[in-house]
Amino acid sequence: MIYKGWGFIALLIPVCAILVGIYFFGTNGNSSLQLFLYSLLASTPILFILGIIMNKNASHEMWFIPVQYWGIIWAVIALVLLALKNMNII
Repeated sequence: MIYKGWGFIALLIPVCAILVGIYFFGTNGNSSLQLFLYSLLASTPILFILGIIMNKNASHEMWFIPVQYWGIIWAVIALVLLALKNMNII
């Protein structure tokens, strides 16, 4: 994985949010696709705001993309997949 500074939190925060979602809302440690996507969506504002604050002083990137933009990328992915799930496409 290619990251610069604290760029790895662009993956760490969503993974932690998903694990917390499974812990509190999963049934017997299992997760549904909707729970997974809602947990991912819940992590995006935290990641976006943290990225803006962190990138004021130094550059923090994952795969050459600043951390705050990963918040937007994860939100778009989660919203598209939730829309497809609600339309019974996936």
